[in-house]
Amino acid sequence: MGILLMDTSAKTSEFGFAVNGELIFAERTDPGVNADKLTFYIKTSFEKHGIKFSEIEYISLSNGPGSFTGLRIGSAIAKGICFATGCRLTEINTLDIIANKFRSSGKVTSLIFSNTRNSEFYYCKYVKNAEDLKRVSDYQKGTEEEIFTDGDEHFVINASDPDSIKEDIRKRITDVSEYSSIESQLKLTLKEISENKFSDYKTSQPFYMNEFIPKI
Repeated sequence: MGILLMDTSAKTSEFGFAVNGELIFAERTDPGVNADKLTFYIKTSFEKHGIKFSEIEYISLSNGPGSFTGLRIGSAIAKGICFATGCRLTEINTLDIIANKFRSSGKVTSLIFSNTRNSEFYYCKYVKNAEDLKRVSDYQKGTEEEIFTDGDEHFVINASDPDSIKEDIRKRITDVSEYSSIESQLKLTLKEISENKFSDYKTSQPFYMNEFIPKI
């Protein structure tokens, strides 16, 4: 069972390949490298590890929320590979991946910046233990005042922007960007595959969490 994993939701893209549930490699692009170069990086890594694209049975895509451009590029790459190889697509919410990167147990709220100007976040609440991540809220969007109310929660983010967060709030947030998103994503992906949860790549769309309102 070969799984290609991709996360293009942040400024730095990550990708990896797993066989029978074990990671063969997990890599991230250099800072500043655009997600549109990800196909080249994947191809180079496959050649280095002696992997053929025909070995991909599943693609796991971190489908947002996150970078609008990055998510669109990741979606396009995943669709192209699904079309070319016939592999199946599973989509993992990026907030789930971030929460699963946290190394301790307890109540966890994962965060992704929605608007750095007014410290607005996408967020979701979970209960986490060593074996399981359970989502206990909807995926939402809110401000610092709406989110940071429970003193018993762990707040985690994949890439902090210190200048955009008030100092007292900043002390309550753990930046988990040093940990591999791919390792976290693989664990969640294996659960989705075991439960036979797949997406139709022809109609798949990134999860933006914003309703489109046309300008009049």
